Amino acid sequence: MEQEEKKLPRKISFKIILTAVAVLLILCGAAGTYYFYNQNQKALQLLKDPTAAQKEEVKTILAKLSILIELPQDEEPQVATVLDYSKLKDQTFFAKAQNGDKVLIYTKAGKAILYRPSTNKIIEVGPISLGQNQEAPIKVAVYNGTNIAGLSNTFATNIVKTASNVNVVTRANAANKYERTIVVDLTNKEGLAKQMADLIGGTVSTLPEGEVKPADATIDLLIILGTNYTGLSAPAPASPSIAPTATPTQ
Repeated sequence: MEQEEKKLPRKISFKIILTAVAVLLILCGAAGTYYFYNQNQKALQLLKDPTAAQKEEVKTILAKLSILIELPQDEEPQVATVLDYSKLKDQTFFAKAQNGDKVLIYTKAGKAILYRPSTNKIIEVGPISLGQNQEAPIKVAVYNGTNIAGLSNTFATNIVKTASNVNVVTRANAANKYERTIVVDLTNKEGLAKQMADLIGGTVSTLPEGEVKPADATIDLLIILGTNYTGLSAPAPASPSIAPTATPTQ
């Protein structure tokens, strides 16, 4: 009888253990189910909202890149994907590019980064350039349409640092004063004029009445600085990029 009494607690303990294990298995199963449900919900949400998926991709890229190189902190980059490197390989910046590489363009900082997610490596870093041909210089005339002395000189200094293939060949005072900065296309390069306007916070316009067209017929763009000019920026999505451009991620 004493032996049976001694065995009883052991049997009870074993039942308790079995019950506890069963409960733990149920809880683990529930936790796993919730985890996968939660992950699937996130995936479905990203599929429903491609923009959110793109933002998540950019966020991931920036997190990895920030470990490899110091990134500009005062602007969000434009991100593009190289889909056909054969169309870009003639350009120095894309000489080592592969399909799937990412191009990050920091307009204000004047920097472009070629990044390869598959190996988590930076392939190339360089200044951005305007226009369809990175090698061909873009000739620009700058008129100061404000009362700020030396503004055209300041602009010329900043623009050549930011866009490596821009050459300011003429600087003068405008005949009139302007509130908004104007970019005049002198050589039928509408896309180039738009890129420049986006970079400097201006608008594309015809030559204003009273202003004299630059004598040099090879000048591509005339820029008339207005009082709204506060420096180089990227107020519009279609800011300057290395061309031919890759497919935008965002």
